[in-house]
Amino acid sequence: MRLAILALALVLPTLPVAAHEFWFEPEDYTIAPDGQIRARAINGENFFGIEYGYSEQGYRQSGIFAGDTRAAVTGTLGMKPAIQAAPLAEGLNVVYHASGAATLSYPTLAKFKIFLEGKRLEATLEEHAAKGFPKEDIREVYFRFVKTLVGVGSGAGSDRAVGMSYELVALTNPYTDNGDMRFRLLFRGAPEAGAPVFVFHKVGTEVEELKLRTDANGEVSVPRQPGAFMVNAVHISEPDTRIREVTRAHWQTLWAALTYEIGG
Repeated sequence: MRLAILALALVLPTLPVAAHEFWFEPEDYTIAPDGQIRARAINGENFFGIEYGYSEQGYRQSGIFAGDTRAAVTGTLGMKPAIQAAPLAEGLNVVYHASGAATLSYPTLAKFKIFLEGKRLEATLEEHAAKGFPKEDIREVYFRFVKTLVGVGSGAGSDRAVGMSYELVALTNPYTDNGDMRFRLLFRGAPEAGAPVFVFHKVGTEVEELKLRTDANGEVSVPRQPGAFMVNAVHISEPDTRIREVTRAHWQTLWAALTYEIGG
């Protein structure tokens, strides 16, 4: 199964510079087998943001899996939280989502530079100049690829790749395993070495940020501590011809996010 960046019918009007991060935040990361998976869809940054409701068009490339069982994400327009579903089975249930395309513009090169530096993608500035791209009205098209891990009953099980263009895969189960959490970052199915990774750790209203970089196998290790976690990574490149023609974007970004919780 390949959830590729093909949903150009979902391209939105160009927006001013705004927070790109999008993630699922379950009301409870661990539930009983007869409970319900309920997760908010949040757009923001640093683990704080605005909640968005469900739409059939927006969630066409979304689903839940537990072991070998898989189901689509369904709902009603505007439903909050956007994810409301019965568990597929006892064990680890993984909710995933691949968005359509959205665009935004940076009014100045200085604004674009701030974004790149914040995500440790500064090398793109040299490419931008070398390609003769403009210093004003810099256009970006972006796609989001999201997962959240929910432990049902025993919580046993494992995450796996579902074919998203940019994807974080948990190599450790936060609800049954001990020790640090391990993740692999995949770009079009292959491990991405040397990629910046950001980890946001929230306890109550306090959020700490950890900056990492994937190793030669595309993997990172996150210390095991009580609290909620969001692992986040961004890939930037030029869009392919088709996407560029539709969006007129100079750059394309892919955003991978994965949330989970460690009990106290």
